[in-house]
Amino acid sequence: MFRTFLIASLTLFPLTGTATELAVGLQSTFSQIEIQDPANEDKELAVMTSDYQLFPTVSLISDPYYFSDDTNFGVQFQVDWSYFKADQQALKNSASSVDLGTSIKAYAITAVPVVFYQFNRHAAKDWNIKLGAGLGMGYLDLTGNYRITNTEAESGEIRKVNKNGLGMAINIYLEGNVGNHMLLLYNFSPILSDQTNDFQEHNVVVAYKYRFSLDHLWSAE
Repeated sequence: MFRTFLIASLTLFPLTGTATELAVGLQSTFSQIEIQDPANEDKELAVMTSDYQLFPTVSLISDPYYFSDDTNFGVQFQVDWSYFKADQQALKNSASSVDLGTSIKAYAITAVPVVFYQFNRHAAKDWNIKLGAGLGMGYLDLTGNYRITNTEAESGEIRKVNKNGLGMAINIYLEGNVGNHMLLLYNFSPILSDQTNDFQEHNVVVAYKYRFSLDHLWSAE
């Protein structure tokens, strides 16, 4: 499933525009994973959290398409790879998180069209700001364990997690760029559901990326 999703995502790039960029960098991520029971009206079983952590990140970004020559509204297609780790648990009816000896590691690949508004579009040598949002598909892989803390009947039980699959991906996106340098602040929320659990992951990300043109890979020459 992972290979099929990745190949399908990359195949879309030649269709989205004449230019594509590879962006690599580092991201500081705050993660929260809400684990719910779909058989019991999505009752919350546990919430995994993390402090801000530093991880590598990679993106493929299509050339932006603007809805007209004189508008600042446009859309771009991007495939993002990210890694996350949540190693604390939020306690029920408490604002604090503690280390219960549990952790969940996750990596995600998402394919999302982002509709944006770009400030200072026609001043390419100066800072440009993009504000946008996107809804697409993602592949999410989760491994680790968690302790049930939010239901009294099974409280204290430790459950293993080894799940992967396709799910929905939601992005809220703020990008500042000048030249090949990108600074980003965004909320990335992949969702993975099956018959036993719903995993809703929320990530607040601050990232720096450097862009490389890949135009020659998509050209006919």
